[in-house]
Amino acid sequence: MACINDIPFEILIKGATPSQSEKLIQEKSDTVYHVPGGYRLRGVALMGDNIPVGVKGDEVFFQFIKPCFGIFVLRVADAADIAEQLKKDFKK
Repeated sequence: MACINDIPFEILIKGATPSQSEKLIQEKSDTVYHVPGGYRLRGVALMGDNIPVGVKGDEVFFQFIKPCFGIFVLRVADAADIAEQLKKDFKK
């Protein structure tokens, strides 16, 4: 199992509510997918239900829940592989 620290990311917001994180992801993204809990991005399992993951070019924005720390919105640059995975898995 991979760790979130294995992925180079930028924290856009921390301590967000689910609605705040979804709003930010929608604002930053051209396409937003809602993935099930346990969905893996580069081996990292996402926690929650109906998790928003946005794509804009080769950037990916997603809600990440870190137990005891809350909800974060993370940005991963150079993530064309993740964007392609989402497109293939959810065919939008």
